[in-house]
Amino acid sequence: MKKVLIGGGSGQIGRYVVDRLVKAGHHVIIATRSEARQSIVIQFMEKNPEKFRTIPPQGCISWKDIKKNGLPLGTDVVINLTGHTIGALGLWTRGLRDKIISSRIGPTSDLVAAIKSSAEPPECFISASAVGIYENGNSKVFTELDDPTPTGKSTYFTKLCKKWEETSQLPSEIPTRLVNARFGVVLGHDTEPMTLLLPVTMATSIPTTMGNGTQPFPWIHMDDAVSAVIAMMDQETGLSGPVNVVAPNVNTNTDLAHALGKACICVPDKPIPTPSGVFRLLYGTERAENILLDSP
Repeated sequence: MKKVLIGGGSGQIGRYVVDRLVKAGHHVIIATRSEARQSIVIQFMEKNPEKFRTIPPQGCISWKDIKKNGLPLGTDVVINLTGHTIGALGLWTRGLRDKIISSRIGPTSDLVAAIKSSAEPPECFISASAVGIYENGNSKVFTELDDPTPTGKSTYFTKLCKKWEETSQLPSEIPTRLVNARFGVVLGHDTEPMTLLLPVTMATSIPTTMGNGTQPFPWIHMDDAVSAVIAMMDQETGLSGPVNVVAPNVNTNTDLAHALGKACICVPDKPIPTPSGVFRLLYGTERAENILLDSP
């Protein structure tokens, strides 16, 4: 059994990781923004048993406490899944862009400081990142050993992910093993992509692509994403550095549309392209360009 501190434990991926860890008998503590937030999280978990099938009996700790007092005594593993959602519909405002950055960099920096000041540093620090670190408009299949931006073409998302990973780095004298989990689009029945795409596909019986649909679509099922995080905890795996958390096959947005059409028993055999202007309207030009070019 391990003592695990998890930031973002009430989020899209985090609540499933918490569920798996508690069921496996681990001692789980969720980091939250404030004492008031702690009770809100617990109440939310109790009122939504379909999302939190197991209530972590060890409860929560505030980020304020972590900054003041460091990690809970005896913490074996720190998992950082914090970050404001990127995929929700809405205007791509300066405020939203700043919130996406600060909600990732701030907590990551706090956890690194707590690990560095710990008398007994944890054995493992798993810090989330994303495949958005890789260059847009490049047909290359990237591995963890590759330069993410070989032509130097940077976007908001490549810069965000690079900064995120840079912030998570630990000094060489700290024995904690660092893993940067570069998540693809995480798919599950209640994840953002599916809560938007499934109802539309079922209502219209027409599978659609984002633009021409040729852009790569690196994805991972929620169950596999959680299993990957659990595997990263295992000292015997020895995983460290960046790890691409994606399905093994290279799929496109058209492949996703075909799969959705088949699941929803749609009539058209060929998905219908959604004009790129629709995504620019829904997401804003900068975010839409990343969706349409390469990065999900």
